[in-house]
Amino acid sequence: MFAFSVPSHADSDGYFCSYKGYLAYELREGITPGIVGHVLRVTRFDSQHGIRVAGELILMDLQVHMMACDDRHIEIAGYGTVRQGDAPLTTCEIELGGPTKKVSIVGCNDAMGQHGWRTERPEPMNLCQWARAKSIALESPDSVDTYELLLDVSNKKVDENSYEVHYKTELVQTNAQENVSQRFVVYEARIVASDSGD
Repeated sequence: MFAFSVPSHADSDGYFCSYKGYLAYELREGITPGIVGHVLRVTRFDSQHGIRVAGELILMDLQVHMMACDDRHIEIAGYGTVRQGDAPLTTCEIELGGPTKKVSIVGCNDAMGQHGWRTERPEPMNLCQWARAKSIALESPDSVDTYELLLDVSNKKVDENSYEVHYKTELVQTNAQENVSQRFVVYEARIVASDSGD
Protein backbone atom coordinates (compact mmCIF):
# COMPACT_ATOMS: atom_id res chain seq x y z
CA MET A 1 0.00 0.00 0.00
CA PHE A 2 1.29 3.47 -0.88
CA ALA A 3 0.72 6.73 0.96
CA PHE A 4 1.29 9.94 -0.99
CA SER A 5 3.00 12.83 0.76
CA VAL A 6 0.58 15.48 -0.50
CA PRO A 7 -0.82 17.99 2.02
CA SER A 8 -4.48 17.14 2.74
CA HIS A 9 -5.75 20.65 1.95
CA ALA A 10 -8.71 19.45 -0.12
CA ASP A 11 -9.91 16.66 -2.38
CA SER A 12 -8.68 17.22 -5.92
CA ASP A 13 -7.89 19.70 -8.67
CA GLY A 14 -7.02 19.76 -12.36
CA TYR A 15 -10.56 19.92 -13.72
CA PHE A 16 -10.96 21.55 -17.11
CA CYS A 17 -13.22 22.53 -19.94
CA SER A 18 -12.38 23.63 -23.46
CA TYR A 19 -13.86 25.28 -26.50
CA LYS A 20 -12.60 25.99 -30.01
CA GLY A 21 -9.22 27.60 -29.49
CA TYR A 22 -8.80 27.56 -25.72
CA LEU A 23 -8.40 25.38 -22.64
CA ALA A 24 -9.38 26.43 -19.09
CA TYR A 25 -8.26 24.47 -16.03
CA GLU A 26 -8.03 24.96 -12.27
CA LEU A 27 -5.24 24.16 -9.79
CA ARG A 28 -5.29 24.36 -5.99
CA GLU A 29 -2.81 25.01 -3.23
CA GLY A 30 -2.04 21.96 -1.13
CA ILE A 31 -2.71 19.60 -4.02
CA THR A 32 -0.54 20.76 -6.92
CA PRO A 33 2.99 21.66 -5.72
CA GLY A 34 3.97 25.29 -6.25
CA ILE A 35 0.41 26.63 -6.52
CA VAL A 36 -0.67 29.43 -4.16
CA GLY A 37 -4.43 29.70 -3.60
CA HIS A 38 -6.95 28.46 -6.16
CA VAL A 39 -6.13 29.53 -9.71
CA LEU A 40 -7.82 29.27 -13.08
CA ARG A 41 -5.46 29.15 -16.05
CA VAL A 42 -6.47 29.76 -19.65
CA THR A 43 -4.37 28.65 -22.63
CA ARG A 44 -5.22 29.62 -26.20
CA PHE A 45 -4.28 27.71 -29.36
CA ASP A 46 -4.65 28.18 -33.12
CA SER A 47 -2.60 27.57 -36.27
CA GLN A 48 -1.64 31.23 -36.69
CA HIS A 49 -0.24 31.92 -33.21
CA GLY A 50 0.34 28.43 -31.82
CA ILE A 51 -0.18 27.56 -28.15
CA ARG A 52 0.20 30.38 -25.63
CA VAL A 53 -0.85 31.50 -22.14
CA ALA A 54 -3.95 33.70 -22.19
CA GLY A 55 -4.25 34.50 -18.50
CA GLU A 56 -4.58 33.37 -14.91
CA LEU A 57 -7.14 34.31 -12.26
CA ILE A 58 -7.31 33.81 -8.51
CA LEU A 59 -10.54 32.08 -7.47
CA MET A 60 -12.07 31.53 -4.07
CA ASP A 61 -11.22 28.04 -2.82
CA LEU A 62 -13.75 25.52 -4.13
CA GLN A 63 -13.95 21.79 -4.64
CA VAL A 64 -14.98 21.97 -8.29
CA HIS A 65 -17.95 19.91 -9.46
CA MET A 66 -18.81 21.65 -12.73
CA MET A 67 -17.00 23.55 -15.48
CA ALA A 68 -18.43 24.72 -18.79
CA CYS A 69 -16.82 26.67 -21.63
CA ASP A 70 -18.34 28.53 -24.56
CA ASP A 71 -17.01 31.07 -27.04
CA ARG A 72 -16.89 33.96 -24.54
CA HIS A 73 -17.45 32.61 -21.02
CA ILE A 74 -16.25 30.01 -18.54
CA GLU A 75 -18.55 28.85 -15.75
CA ILE A 76 -17.08 27.07 -12.74
CA ALA A 77 -19.04 25.82 -9.73
CA GLY A 78 -18.28 23.96 -6.54
CA TYR A 79 -18.40 23.89 -2.77
CA GLY A 80 -16.12 25.78 -0.43
CA THR A 81 -15.49 25.15 3.25
CA VAL A 82 -17.66 26.47 6.08
CA ARG A 83 -17.32 26.19 9.86
CA GLN A 84 -20.90 25.04 10.43
CA GLY A 85 -23.71 23.60 8.31
CA ASP A 86 -23.71 22.82 4.61
CA ALA A 87 -21.55 24.81 2.26
CA PRO A 88 -23.40 26.70 -0.49
CA LEU A 89 -22.85 25.87 -4.13
CA THR A 90 -20.78 28.77 -5.46
CA THR A 91 -20.90 29.53 -9.18
CA CYS A 92 -18.43 31.91 -10.82
CA GLU A 93 -18.66 33.34 -14.32
CA ILE A 94 -15.45 34.29 -16.11
CA GLU A 95 -15.41 36.43 -19.24
CA LEU A 96 -12.96 35.29 -21.85
CA GLY A 97 -13.30 38.16 -24.31
CA GLY A 98 -11.52 38.28 -27.66
CA PRO A 99 -8.08 36.83 -28.48
CA THR A 100 -6.27 39.96 -27.24
CA LYS A 101 -8.42 40.68 -24.16
CA LYS A 102 -7.59 39.68 -20.61
CA VAL A 103 -9.56 37.01 -18.80
CA SER A 104 -11.70 38.53 -16.03
CA ILE A 105 -14.20 37.42 -13.36
CA VAL A 106 -17.71 38.72 -13.98
CA GLY A 107 -18.93 37.59 -10.57
CA CYS A 108 -19.69 34.74 -8.17
CA ASN A 109 -22.89 33.83 -6.35
CA ASP A 110 -23.92 31.31 -3.73
CA ALA A 111 -27.01 29.12 -3.78
CA MET A 112 -28.17 27.23 -0.70
CA GLY A 113 -30.25 24.07 -0.62
CA GLN A 114 -30.33 20.96 -2.77
CA HIS A 115 -28.55 20.96 -6.11
CA GLY A 116 -28.62 18.46 -8.93
CA TRP A 117 -25.18 19.12 -10.35
CA ARG A 118 -24.41 15.38 -10.31
CA THR A 119 -27.28 14.70 -12.70
CA GLU A 120 -27.78 18.05 -14.43
CA ARG A 121 -24.30 18.13 -15.96
CA PRO A 122 -21.53 15.56 -16.38
CA GLU A 123 -18.54 15.70 -14.07
CA PRO A 124 -15.74 17.77 -15.63
CA MET A 125 -12.76 15.94 -17.06
CA ASN A 126 -9.39 16.01 -15.31
CA LEU A 127 -5.90 16.62 -16.71
CA CYS A 128 -3.83 16.11 -13.54
CA GLN A 129 -3.42 13.32 -10.99
CA TRP A 130 -7.05 12.21 -11.35
CA ALA A 131 -7.09 11.98 -15.16
CA ARG A 132 -8.89 8.95 -16.55
CA ALA A 133 -7.53 9.12 -20.10
CA LYS A 134 -4.03 9.30 -21.55
CA SER A 135 -5.13 11.24 -24.63
CA ILE A 136 -7.89 13.85 -24.94
CA ALA A 137 -8.64 15.53 -28.27
CA LEU A 138 -9.54 19.23 -28.11
CA GLU A 139 -11.75 20.96 -30.66
CA SER A 140 -9.64 22.90 -33.14
CA PRO A 141 -10.54 26.50 -34.05
CA ASP A 142 -9.49 25.83 -37.67
CA SER A 143 -8.99 22.98 -40.14
CA VAL A 144 -5.22 23.35 -40.35
CA ASP A 145 -3.95 21.76 -37.13
CA THR A 146 -5.21 19.35 -34.48
CA TYR A 147 -4.75 19.67 -30.72
CA GLU A 148 -4.56 17.00 -28.07
CA LEU A 149 -3.84 16.68 -24.36
CA LEU A 150 -1.30 13.93 -23.71
CA LEU A 151 -1.02 12.68 -20.14
CA ASP A 152 1.89 10.65 -18.82
CA VAL A 153 2.60 9.07 -15.42
CA SER A 154 5.93 7.45 -14.52
CA ASN A 155 7.44 6.05 -11.31
CA LYS A 156 11.03 6.16 -10.13
CA LYS A 157 12.27 4.35 -7.03
CA VAL A 158 13.84 6.78 -4.56
CA ASP A 159 14.85 4.31 -1.87
CA GLU A 160 13.72 0.97 -0.44
CA ASN A 161 10.39 2.32 0.80
CA SER A 162 9.49 5.22 -1.49
CA TYR A 163 8.87 6.17 -5.11
CA GLU A 164 8.70 9.44 -6.98
CA VAL A 165 5.57 9.67 -9.15
CA HIS A 166 5.96 12.04 -12.09
CA TYR A 167 2.80 13.49 -13.65
CA LYS A 168 3.05 15.44 -16.90
CA THR A 169 0.34 16.78 -19.20
CA GLU A 170 1.16 18.45 -22.51
CA LEU A 171 -1.00 20.24 -25.04
CA VAL A 172 0.30 19.04 -28.41
CA GLN A 173 -0.25 20.75 -31.75
CA THR A 174 -0.01 18.56 -34.87
CA ASN A 175 -0.06 19.83 -38.45
CA ALA A 176 -1.74 18.37 -41.54
CA GLN A 177 1.34 16.24 -42.27
CA GLU A 178 0.91 14.67 -38.82
CA ASN A 179 4.10 16.28 -37.53
CA VAL A 180 4.16 17.77 -34.03
CA SER A 181 4.69 21.51 -34.39
CA GLN A 182 4.47 22.50 -30.71
CA ARG A 183 4.39 20.96 -27.26
CA PHE A 184 3.20 23.03 -24.31
CA VAL A 185 3.43 21.74 -20.72
CA VAL A 186 0.09 22.37 -19.04
CA TYR A 187 0.76 20.48 -15.81
CA GLU A 188 3.75 18.80 -14.20
CA ALA A 189 4.26 17.51 -10.67
CA ARG A 190 6.57 15.13 -8.85
CA ILE A 191 5.11 13.56 -5.72
CA VAL A 192 6.78 11.11 -3.34
CA ALA A 193 4.84 7.96 -2.52
CA SER A 194 5.85 5.87 0.48
CA ASP A 195 5.28 2.13 0.90
CA SER A 196 3.45 1.74 4.20
CA GLY A 197 4.04 -2.01 4.21
CA ASP A 198 0.33 -2.93 4.40
